[in-house]
Amino acid sequence: MTCLCLSYISVTGDSTNEVTAYSGGGIRIKCKYDDGHETNKKYFCKGESTPCADQIKTGAKHTWVHEGRFSVHDNTSAKVFWVVMRNLTVEDSGTYQCGVDIERWTDTYRPVKLKVNAGEFSSMSSITALLHHTTSSSII
Repeated sequence: MTCLCLSYISVTGDSTNEVTAYSGGGIRIKCKYDDGHETNKKYFCKGESTPCADQIKTGAKHTWVHEGRFSVHDNTSAKVFWVVMRNLTVEDSGTYQCGVDIERWTDTYRPVKLKVNAGEFSSMSSITALLHHTTSSSII
């Protein structure tokens, strides 16, 4: 019998969110955003800073959107969007950004550092990224 266990990591303030997962497994990322951004597009991209290469981006609300190994769901009433990455490989290791697309302004985003270890899948990891608006292009 296989147990699918979830672990939650939540970091606030100026700290970077970090999570370790295993090759072949998956990760669920919870990205919170501020009031007033419910209608904005949400994205998840790979890169040290923004702009970065979108892995998945959507304007859809209250429905799962799937692109390859990525899925995203924006729950506007909770002001959170979920990102799921499946079938992780060691090459997926790196820094990602949970972002809210804000036209004519600087996007809000939060870095998430992912480390994927080689080895058997043992659990799905989960992390919470808290988004805060910034008027500069520096990483929060």
